[in-house]
Amino acid sequence: MKNFFVKTSLFLLAFFVVLLFCFLQSKEQNKSVHKSGQPLRPYHLHKIDQFSVKYKENFDTNKFQRKSPLARTIKQEIKDSNFSGSILIIHKNKILLNTAYGYADKNKKILNTPKSFYGMASIEKGLTALLIMKQIQAGKITLQTKLDLFYPKIPNAKKITIHNLLTMTSGLSSKGNPINLKDGNAYIDWYTDHAIQKYPIGSWHYDATNFKILAGILKILTKKSYATNLKTEFGNKFHFLSPGEFVASKNHTYSYKNNLTTEASFSKDPSYLQREVATGNLFTTTGNLYLYFRQLLNGKLIPKKLVQEMYSKVNGFAYASGAYTYPRYYKAHGYILSYEPSIFINKNATNAVIMLSNVSNKVPWEKLAEKIFQKINI
Repeated sequence: MKNFFVKTSLFLLAFFVVLLFCFLQSKEQNKSVHKSGQPLRPYHLHKIDQFSVKYKENFDTNKFQRKSPLARTIKQEIKDSNFSGSILIIHKNKILLNTAYGYADKNKKILNTPKSFYGMASIEKGLTALLIMKQIQAGKITLQTKLDLFYPKIPNAKKITIHNLLTMTSGLSSKGNPINLKDGNAYIDWYTDHAIQKYPIGSWHYDATNFKILAGILKILTKKSYATNLKTEFGNKFHFLSPGEFVASKNHTYSYKNNLTTEASFSKDPSYLQREVATGNLFTTTGNLYLYFRQLLNGKLIPKKLVQEMYSKVNGFAYASGAYTYPRYYKAHGYILSYEPSIFINKNATNAVIMLSNVSNKVPWEKLAEKIFQKINI
C-alpha cells in the first residue's frame, strides 16, 4: 500500500510539472514578436462567410439569402419566367442569389449549375479591349494612335483612331463573312484585308470588324496570336474557355431554341466558332465573369485611370470596349448560337446581375436582368 501512494504521488508531481511547463511556454509565445516588432496575435480559426465575394469557392455552389425578402421576391420572379441558365446576383458586396435553372443537356437530363459554362458571345470584346489597354499601359500606343500605323491600306486609316475602333465609331465594316479558314489568325487577316468604309467616321454602328482589326493590331504589336495573348494575360485566372476547352469540360452546356425543342449548339466541332475569334468564341461561368469585372473595375487588372479611358465615349455614344456606359453602371450583352449573356454592374462592382442563358427567348433575357438590377439598386 505504501508503494502505491509513493507511485501515485510521483505521477501527480510529474503531471503538475508538465502542466507548469506548458503554461510557461504559452506565456513565452504570447510575448514573442513578429519581425516587424509587433506582438504576434494568437491564431484563431474563423468560419468563412458563405455569401462573401472575397472567396472564389463561394461562386461554385448554390447560394440564397433566405431571410432576405428581396432575395425571395427575385427568386420567385426568375422561376416564373422559365429562365434556363445560371444567375448570380450581388447586392451590397454580398452574394444575394447564386443558382441555376433548366438543363445543361436535356437528352441526358443533366441540370445547369453555378459551375456551368456558357457562351460569352460579344462580351468577349471587352477582353480584347483590355488587351489593347495593356498595350497603352506599356506605352506602345495611345487611344489617339492612328490606324495607318498598322494597316495603311484600310480606307481612311489616317483618320481612324484606336479609340474609334474601341467605340465602334470608325464607320468600318467588311464585305461578307469568311468560312472554312485555317485558324483564328486567318480570320483576323481576312477582316483586315476586306475592311470597307460603310458609315461616316464618328457615327456609331455596331460592327465586329472593329474588334477584328484591334486583334490584328495586337498581333502586330506583340508578335503573338490572339489566343496566346489571351493566355498570357489571364492564364486560368478566370477560366475563359476556348471552344475546344469548352467541349472537353464536364461543365459544358448545350444551347437550345424554341423552349428546348431544338438543339442549337455547335455540336462537337469547335472550328465552327473560329470566325468569332476576339469577338465572341469564349465560354465562362457567372462567377468567373463577375470576378473578372470586379477586378477590372477596382483597378486590379489595369489602373483605374485606364479603366475610365477604356470605357470613355466618342460623340456621346454609350458603347465602348464591349459594354455600354451609363452614369452609375455598365451593361454588357451578347447573343450567339442561342446563348445569351447579360451583365448589369455598378461602377465599383458592389451590385451586379450576371445572367448566362442557354435557351433563347422571344423577349431577350437582358430585360429580366435589367429589371432585377433596378430592384437591387433602389
